[in-house]
Amino acid sequence: MAISMGPFITCTLGITFLTVYLYIILYKLDHSYIYGAKVIFAGIAVIFLRMCIPVNFPFTYTIFSRKFLLPLASIVYGQIGKSDYMLSHVLTLCWLIIAAVRLAKLYIRSAHLRSYLNVYTVREEDQYKSLFAAVKKHSAKPINIAVVPHSISPAISGILHPTIVFPKSYKCFTAEELDYICMHEINHYKNHDLWMKRLLEVLSCIHWWNPLVYLMKREYALTLELASDYLLMQEHSNYNSIDYAELILKIVRSEITAPINSSEELTSFVRKNHSDLKMRLSFILKDPLKETKKKKKLSIHTILICVVMILSLFIVVDPDFKTSSISKDGSFTMEIDDTYFIHTADGYEIYVEGIHVGTIPELPDEFKNYKIYEEGEHIE
Repeated sequence: MAISMGPFITCTLGITFLTVYLYIILYKLDHSYIYGAKVIFAGIAVIFLRMCIPVNFPFTYTIFSRKFLLPLASIVYGQIGKSDYMLSHVLTLCWLIIAAVRLAKLYIRSAHLRSYLNVYTVREEDQYKSLFAAVKKHSAKPINIAVVPHSISPAISGILHPTIVFPKSYKCFTAEELDYICMHEINHYKNHDLWMKRLLEVLSCIHWWNPLVYLMKREYALTLELASDYLLMQEHSNYNSIDYAELILKIVRSEITAPINSSEELTSFVRKNHSDLKMRLSFILKDPLKETKKKKKLSIHTILICVVMILSLFIVVDPDFKTSSISKDGSFTMEIDDTYFIHTADGYEIYVEGIHVGTIPELPDEFKNYKIYEEGEHIE
């Protein structure tokens, strides 16, 4: 299986459609569907994974294009000078080298963050009773707690061994606020948001050349917070929208200076992005839709996303490199896949690529396996 432009083209179209679709849901429609919007990100991630394998599988259906894709393909697959190498070889090599470097940097950053948090992980529960009580209330599984000597937003990190990170000034939070923070962050862990976020980080390293992956990362960060807020609004026994909104503003007003606050490995409780903050507060202070309506919307969106995913995975658009059987000087070759005959009273009319090129009185034996139609018969 040779490297093909088809998966790149088809997957880019699918991702573009889902990204626009996501934008409409986030910014133009009712925000109450936001929890289901994570399904769209899952669909986009699957398509990005498919794009990582730029070959046409035996089960894929190929739609060939000569008019639009052939000029681009002629450049990409054109030879470099007199060598046997094509531009596609150079592009693929650059893609792999830069992707490998970025993946290595991601691993190093992850290791540094784990080491940093390990230094400040709380060992003595008696000194931080309020924090441990708030965490244990929402998670039966042990979750580490790290109190860093910086002013940061509370956050959670770690896929297999999660750690909730608190700033040195955590005592400024009331018991109710700590309860909100812990429930919100633990929801991220329970709903496997950290796994999805790590997957997007890996995909952004592999697809470093694709601006859509960076857009998806940015929007996904907002969607994670809104989705976790939505669960908290639905499940917290003493939820109060005003108190919760004031907690977010309280953290925003604090001076966030720690460099780890922008780490890709952290899912922060609050991000200092004005547009995100405005949408989040608007979402929190808005009455949620009824559960039945949410389920109905989720079903409709899920079906549409699955259709786009299937089309992107099983159908590819590729340039058609096939040369015409009819030359400019009028000569032609009679290939079995583009030649057929029509039997008439005068003999056999020959059609090549749908064009009538001549008539012969008798059909030679070597053409017996070609398509032969009777005069007036429907031609497929």
